[in-house]
Amino acid sequence: MAVDDAGDITLASYEAGANLYAARPYVMGEAMVRYLARIAKLVDGGTILELGSGPGRDAEYLESLGVSVARTDGALAFVEMMRAEGFTAEVLEMRTGQFNGTYDAVVANAVLLHLRRDEFEFVARKSRGVVGAEGIFAFTVKRGDGTSWSKAKLGLPRHFTFWQEDQLRQVLGRSGWETLSIDAVVGPTADWLHVIARAN
Repeated sequence: MAVDDAGDITLASYEAGANLYAARPYVMGEAMVRYLARIAKLVDGGTILELGSGPGRDAEYLESLGVSVARTDGALAFVEMMRAEGFTAEVLEMRTGQFNGTYDAVVANAVLLHLRRDEFEFVARKSRGVVGAEGIFAFTVKRGDGTSWSKAKLGLPRHFTFWQEDQLRQVLGRSGWETLSIDAVVGPTADWLHVIARAN
């Protein structure tokens, strides 16, 4: 697989496997509950642009905490799924699509880990362009080194880029963000980094 095709292959896997992904049992862990609650508190009733909404579970929880979420996903299958449930959702391919509007935060849970490092920085810069002076950028990635491919969950190939805390701080700093917190979270199959940054 060519590196340049990684994002396209991963997106195609989500497109084909959206129903299977949505049907998997989902229990929001305590660390994620605390993380989303902190984001909602920082946003304080404002608006969030969510990248990679998937079936929309995080968006629903965030909205239960009093914020407004603009749901987007690169996979049309997920967008149609959310629309069928009565939500407004738009197709947004974060690598190539235009980020429009003004928001209090950009949130991406378990989404940016599919990007190459240069693509990640590009998305971080685009996200900075749609938030105000106190805007928030919150995302989760897998902790580690290098990259890998996996067919777990979908039985289809998905590309992953792993990150260390110092790497994220450097990229965020170059992209117009001040890192507020990076929390390491131990998971059953992988360790995660829960990141919150503020526009500077």
